[in-house]
Amino acid sequence: MRILQVIEFFSPSMGGSAQVAYQTAWHLAQRGHQVSVWSSDYGADGSRFPEGSFETVLFPCPLARWGFYPTPALAGWARRHVSEFDVIHLHNLRTFQNLVVAGGARRAGVPYVLSAHGSLSHRVGRRLTKRAFDSLFGRWLIRGAQRLIAVSPVEVDQYRQAGLAADKIAMIPNGLDLDEFAHLPAPGAFRRKHGIPAGAKLVLSLGRIHRIKGLDVLIAAFGRLREKTPGVLLAIAGPDDGGELARLQILAAQAGLGDRVQFPGPLYGEDKLAALADADLVVVPSAYEIFGLVPFEALLCGTPVVINSGSGTSRLLGDTEAAYQVPYGDLPALTAVLQQALTDGVAIQRQVAIGQEFVRTRLDWRAIVVRVEGLYAEVVGSGD
Repeated sequence: MRILQVIEFFSPSMGGSAQVAYQTAWHLAQRGHQVSVWSSDYGADGSRFPEGSFETVLFPCPLARWGFYPTPALAGWARRHVSEFDVIHLHNLRTFQNLVVAGGARRAGVPYVLSAHGSLSHRVGRRLTKRAFDSLFGRWLIRGAQRLIAVSPVEVDQYRQAGLAADKIAMIPNGLDLDEFAHLPAPGAFRRKHGIPAGAKLVLSLGRIHRIKGLDVLIAAFGRLREKTPGVLLAIAGPDDGGELARLQILAAQAGLGDRVQFPGPLYGEDKLAALADADLVVVPSAYEIFGLVPFEALLCGTPVVINSGSGTSRLLGDTEAAYQVPYGDLPALTAVLQQALTDGVAIQRQVAIGQEFVRTRLDWRAIVVRVEGLYAEVVGSGD
């Protein structure tokens, strides 16, 4: 098949949906398909994905410095080339790129599928802007998709609550490249780089630093934990989003934790794996998480995890005992779980083993992409 992937940003620094688009394109190309990725060039100067056997076309964002990411050159390009594809996969929802390509796809009679990647909800970000977009374009964009891909039961619920038919929704979780975890960095690499003693207990949070991530509650719980478990350190790693980093630094200082809480900044590639492998515990306390790769990456690195019991990760895991789970914002519960997870060695080994088996059998990209490929073939063959 000739397959087009469309996403607003295509750089490792731009988050999980960019990673999904890259892995989907890479694995589809490995399976012999002709794959192209169309995106903006925003973020690509800072970090790029490894070369793959697929075409990447990045368009300039002339308004990026003002926080707008339209790519005007895409319009003419799409008019000339959209008809060359058998199927199109749009990533995220409210993007200029999706509107341009979806319009061209409709005119050319090319089917498209859409992965919202958790962007359907109005809970996070600019609510009024999202409602305005949806009123003008969003419903048109969604209803024109032949299929909608949900990455977890939580996202299936969101599609259903938006009034979309169940037979239009396909639940296909994101995957992990298991080969990436075959040879982990040498133990201690992250600790040495950041001056963390080998014998200290290290709690790690990894991901975008945003208000919805629940990191203020984590800092408060860590303050209580430190009183009961001396020698424990907390690292909050990730890119700042909306000035939240400065607020968290102030909270840590006010709690007298300035020397026990580190903010190493964004971590990618080997640096990310080194942090996950060196941590004693990885905590993802987000208020809103449709899927979340970090807990599964941590498990593959042999590190136990704590997650929000209402998250998409929790719904995916079901009744498996692959993670410690606490309700979002429950400070006493989070404090108790942190203390338990840092002291219960037998339970940790069992949890990690269950989690690794879950990832290897359910979330291997090589198996996930076969399901995506099957969905494309269904859409192309149905003539919807």
